[in-house]
Amino acid sequence: MKISKTSCLVLTLTFSALMAGAAGADPARLGAELTPMGAERAGNAAGTIPAWTGGIATPPDGYVAGQKHADPFAGEAVLYAVDASNMDQHAAHLTEGQKAMMRAHGSYRLNVYPTRRSCAYPQAVYDAVKHNAEHARLVADGNSVEGARMASPFPIPTEAKHVIWNHILGYRGHKSTMQVAAAAPTSGGSYTLVQSSDRRIVNYTDPALGDIGELNNVESKWIRVNTAPAQQAGSAFLFHNTINQKVQERFGWIYSPQNRRVVAAARSAYDAPIPGTENLRFSDMQFMYNGAPDLYDWTLEGKREILTPYNTYKLSSGDFSYAEILQPGHLNPEAVRYELHRVWVVDGRLKEGQRHQFHRRTLYVDEDTWMIVQTDLYGADGQIARAQEAYVQNYYEVPFCAMDAEIAYDFASGRYHVQQLKAQEPAPNYHAEDLKDDDFTPAALRRLVVR
Repeated sequence: MKISKTSCLVLTLTFSALMAGAAGADPARLGAELTPMGAERAGNAAGTIPAWTGGIATPPDGYVAGQKHADPFAGEAVLYAVDASNMDQHAAHLTEGQKAMMRAHGSYRLNVYPTRRSCAYPQAVYDAVKHNAEHARLVADGNSVEGARMASPFPIPTEAKHVIWNHILGYRGHKSTMQVAAAAPTSGGSYTLVQSSDRRIVNYTDPALGDIGELNNVESKWIRVNTAPAQQAGSAFLFHNTINQKVQERFGWIYSPQNRRVVAAARSAYDAPIPGTENLRFSDMQFMYNGAPDLYDWTLEGKREILTPYNTYKLSSGDFSYAEILQPGHLNPEAVRYELHRVWVVDGRLKEGQRHQFHRRTLYVDEDTWMIVQTDLYGADGQIARAQEAYVQNYYEVPFCAMDAEIAYDFASGRYHVQQLKAQEPAPNYHAEDLKDDDFTPAALRRLVVR
């Protein structure tokens, strides 16, 4: 890959880091020249990305638990907009997926605001990240991790799989409940809104956990019960997400109100289509990327500065209805805030002899959160086929940053699938301490949905 001399691509893999290896990374760097999560504390040379100064670690005055999250940056004006008319001028800060969207849709636009490095995490997470810097290591040919707890295992990464596992095992809270919505508009803009009730327990982030090895390979458990439309109401699933998916793929159960039975779910890995997404989303696209990384040869390309959705409070505020948000081809540009942020770039090429719908994947991983915030997905012909975006918001009552919503664009059909929308839903509860492991069994699923 040719590296330009501009600030659009900043290689930060130092010689000392490459020689040390992640398990021997110097934890003293965390909280010094690096943030406690492993990002560069300093801003960029151009002054368009500020230094990290701690993020938003406490709720603003007047915040009441359970209410919608007030936007800390509500009064800020758009700095500039990027669309098909000026995309060449801003190409250095755009992903290939964004460029493809601008070429496909003249109405697609990025409204760019000042960059706010707002993300913050609990001290227990920072402590865990420092622990992981010393103790975490890849095992099973990079398909699993040992020695880590609670948070991203490799805050000072030296290879591509370190960054991928930082996303997969990034801190997402411990126990949560929420109501969410999803839709897959046609090219003409019509859609059926699917609304659901979610509950989740992330076993890996349990404060009482001593080490990832105590988890019996189960990272988290997730129940979803569909509440609308009427023909889907009452259907539900339960999944146990595994860590080493080469040893055991994620497994689960589904409930159909038509037959009133809980049965084992179909295989859910790699490019198996996810039911209910109009074939616009594969299993390993869920939450941007998940599952075993074994099908690809991965390369850590360094860092770039890209325009990505960030501090997207407006999208979930309720100021926009779903009818206003869900437009033909893309979301309403007025509902999405973009900022310039540094990301790690990880590129994957399908290994010879392996099969997958995507022959290449480029992942853009936010340095402050270790979340994949953009992806470019290429078909066998080498052309970009799909792209994804994650909408980042700080849930400052925890505090932590999470995907407020996530979208997958398909260029062949001109359609998209968006999930985790919350504009017309109550605020999520990330302090659902009454949840317990016994609530995530097939018998518990049946008790939940059968009345």
